[in-house]
Amino acid sequence: MKDNTNWDSLWETGDTAWDAGKPSPALVDLFDNPDTCSLIPKHGQALVPGCGLGYDVVFLANENRHVTGMDLSPTCVDLLHKNHPNATDHNYQFICADFFKFDVPNEGYDLAYDYTFLCALPPDFRPAWAARYAQIIKKDGVLITLMFPIDTHEGGPPFALNESL
Repeated sequence: MKDNTNWDSLWETGDTAWDAGKPSPALVDLFDNPDTCSLIPKHGQALVPGCGLGYDVVFLANENRHVTGMDLSPTCVDLLHKNHPNATDHNYQFICADFFKFDVPNEGYDLAYDYTFLCALPPDFRPAWAARYAQIIKKDGVLITLMFPIDTHEGGPPFALNESL
């Protein structure tokens, strides 16, 4: 498997059209809805791979839930450390790591949130993506994955997603 996208170069040049400047509205809606909010672990360890500028990480962190934001780009993670110098005071952190190779905490994750990470990966990565989540999320843990974009276009990123892909 090879991803030809130079994520660090995109961060260096500021070519980050995916950055909405706030937490994902769909994630916020999950928490605002009592039916879905009750399904989300309120404590433990959480992971947000491909976290970008960390809006979802900050949103998910609370006094009982420690959140790790991960990105492959050193430039992105440097920005995160600069923009969030007191992250540990608020129960979150940012790491520069490869999702498929990083060292997972012994206990695994109670929660993982994946929004734009899946669509950023070439489609041939999808089986490894699923296997990795199965490996790192603890039994009874929760994976929240929002499929975007829902269509069948060629190329990417973002790569097309739909129920059959």
